[in-house]
Amino acid sequence: MTSTSAIQSAIRTDLIEKGPCTLEVLLNRLPQYSWSEMFAAIDQLSREGGLVLRHPTQFDYQVSATPVQPTFQPSANRSDAEGDDELPGRFDVGALVYKERVSA
Repeated sequence: MTSTSAIQSAIRTDLIEKGPCTLEVLLNRLPQYSWSEMFAAIDQLSREGGLVLRHPTQFDYQVSATPVQPTFQPSANRSDAEGDDELPGRFDVGALVYKERVSA
């Protein structure tokens, strides 16, 4: 039995590389996994937002990967180009720095 995370990774990799497809096509693309393993992994991924399931016709489900969302984490000690050191309520998001209102 293969770990759920390995199956989820294989599903997302396949969908990212080859694009959206029907559930049946995805099952055929990854024959090394059983139907029940795939169903459990797809169910969990869809609940977590890792993929999208659509029901375009009465008998088909379309599966597609969702883009990876960047995580938003506060920066404890952040200095920006202007030299402001350790300003409370600032969060570093890539090259952008946003100020959060801080009550005085």
